[in-house]
Amino acid sequence: MATAPRPARRIAVLADSALERDSRAHRVAAAAAEAGYEVTIIGRAAEGPGCQDCQDRQDCRVDGGGIAPEGVRMIRVAVPETLHRRRLQRPRPGLLRALAYRSAESYAYRNAFVVAHTALVASRQAELDVIHRPLPVKAAARLGHGGARVQHAVRRAWTALRSAQYRAAVRRRATPDGLLDRLSTTSTRLLFGKRCWRRLDPLLLDLEIAYGPVLDELRPHLVHALGHRTLGTAVRAALRAEGTGHRVEVVWDTTAKTEPSHRAAVARDAHERTYVPLIDGVVTVAETYADRLRERHGLAARPAVARNAPPYEAPSSSASSASSSRSGVRDHCHLAPEVPLLVHSGAVGPARGLLTVIEALPKLYDLHAALVVPDPGDAYVRVLTDRAAELGVEGRLHVLPYVPPAEIPGFLASADIGVLPVHRLPAQQVALPARYFEYAHARLPVVVSDVRVLARPTLEIGNGEVFRSLDTADFVRAVGAVLTNPRRYRKAYDRGDTLREWSWQTQSAPLLDLYSRLLGPR
Repeated sequence: MATAPRPARRIAVLADSALERDSRAHRVAAAAAEAGYEVTIIGRAAEGPGCQDCQDRQDCRVDGGGIAPEGVRMIRVAVPETLHRRRLQRPRPGLLRALAYRSAESYAYRNAFVVAHTALVASRQAELDVIHRPLPVKAAARLGHGGARVQHAVRRAWTALRSAQYRAAVRRRATPDGLLDRLSTTSTRLLFGKRCWRRLDPLLLDLEIAYGPVLDELRPHLVHALGHRTLGTAVRAALRAEGTGHRVEVVWDTTAKTEPSHRAAVARDAHERTYVPLIDGVVTVAETYADRLRERHGLAARPAVARNAPPYEAPSSSASSASSSRSGVRDHCHLAPEVPLLVHSGAVGPARGLLTVIEALPKLYDLHAALVVPDPGDAYVRVLTDRAAELGVEGRLHVLPYVPPAEIPGFLASADIGVLPVHRLPAQQVALPARYFEYAHARLPVVVSDVRVLARPTLEIGNGEVFRSLDTADFVRAVGAVLTNPRRYRKAYDRGDTLREWSWQTQSAPLLDLYSRLLGPR
């Protein structure tokens, strides 16, 4: 008698990010779905007003289609960050900022009050100029209005002073790295031990509030937790499920990351040490970091390594997919084919080295630069555009939003160079970033800084040039060398099986093997 086929095992991919631009979440989900698992991606709802459904239920669910990989369900969850924002909304000014407003509500109210009274004073001035009155009455009115203007000027100056101190206090709370902050962090760690993460990083509890009920409802057989912030949420959901008799495996997918402050680094360390002993498998993006994780957490087995590379496409199909998808980066910049164009894809920040690119534009004449960033309104994007304006090259700098992960190589392919001018920092020395692989699959020559993990493959393969980090003149030299003979660097991708090795088809194999060991044969 034939037995009924076993239902597909359910996998939840949990990400603390907006899913529209999380390539790792998309690729993991696509690989699992192709292997026959029932896959759901859970991530943050995009910031903004959203749909009424999202506002009412705090999640928005899209089954298949759209931006989700084929056959994958997507759940976007609003994360209000109530606990995390409390720290910033009510900063502790201390003696140095004793006049600062004590809350975000007071700060917003007083500034709105000043703006309203500025309008009233201006309107009253216009009224006195326009409406005719007898001279004695007008003189008395102007005298009274002069007093009101003086009072308003004092109020505005006082509000500006308190507002400046409030903003400074918020900035200090956002990046708590002063001596007192470090002493407070150390005291909290000594007092609470591994549980100190609850006080040092309340955002981890905000994620529990948002994602926990969704995982409890899904009842997956495996949770793939992306990044260190989702680790605790995944483990706690597994424990709750096992309390009801439902076994849940937890796979933690992590990479090296430089935390913005000592407080954040201590919270991350405590959070990981609390929950890593309870997980069932670890995945990372580089062999060196896998060894580091095993030693640091005393793991029984070496973590699986799956680089975040795009899927491989043959040159002909890659070109056709690029033309059949949305227009490329060159079209978005409105540039003719003969205009040289370099591109940087990824988040921006001081350590990314993009100021080197901006400083080089005046020396590269007709070269244009495109920055494909997650948020074109980011504060550091404004720093870059302001610097370009100071140098008179703002017309040659283009800022573009992200495209769906599946379209990235095709979107970038119309550029001439892909750049990675990152600084030599510890977190940059661990693994090749995803955008290096995306440049490779777009068959772009690359110009990279002399960070070892970037320079070594570039020199071995011959797909680009290496320059000294922070050295604008050397960056100009490297870009000029590539533009002189771009075909030489593009041909490097045709030698050997480099692109097949750097493909998601190859890199996802250890991940799927781990799934098989944990969930049984498919």
